[in-house]
Amino acid sequence: MRLYISSHPYTLFAPFLFNSFVRLYVRPQVEGREHLPASGPFIIASNHSSHADTAVLFAALPNSHWKKVVVAAAYDYFFKGGMRQLAARTLYNAIPVERDAFSRQDPLRHAIRALREDYGLIIYPEGTRRQDGSIGPFRGGIGRLIATFPHVPVIPTRLLTTDRVLPKGKFIPRPYTVRVRFGAPLYLSASLDNRSSWHEAANRVRDAIIELGNDVVVS
Repeated sequence: MRLYISSHPYTLFAPFLFNSFVRLYVRPQVEGREHLPASGPFIIASNHSSHADTAVLFAALPNSHWKKVVVAAAYDYFFKGGMRQLAARTLYNAIPVERDAFSRQDPLRHAIRALREDYGLIIYPEGTRRQDGSIGPFRGGIGRLIATFPHVPVIPTRLLTTDRVLPKGKFIPRPYTVRVRFGAPLYLSASLDNRSSWHEAANRVRDAIIELGNDVVVS
């Protein structure tokens, strides 16, 4: 199970050091780790408000999951070479998802292959970060993955206050305590031939994520 794991020498120690730093720096309060499957493919579907989200999610995962979870990341932002791509691949096992609607290739091809190879997949169905703390509409991609993998559990996940750690447009993170809630697995269905069913499934995931934060007061 090495297909999407970086082979860079830094991978031997960098994720442990970085995730340990994140745990100390933002002190994530994690609930629901018991909902994460110990093996086999699964989808972590999370809200998205900060570039700190992936760092917080990986720090919230059990150490045993670091080499079997990949994160879907925007090709146009994270896969243009340089230090950004190196960090994304080395620290988070990032795989590219193309946001260009006119791309000739399937934008979810790497996500689909990763699930077929029994990886866990982190995906942000909003497709972009929200600046006001709300949860925006979900794109149909998560619904298509559900249609393709009807027996793969979807773990709705709510991140709270990560926007305080690293707001959009800022580059220096602040040591603000964050909360991560992994919800109970969802087993949903959709039809590959019916795009409206993709959006129905996506909306059910979105509702579950919203529900995970309804009892939380953010000061």
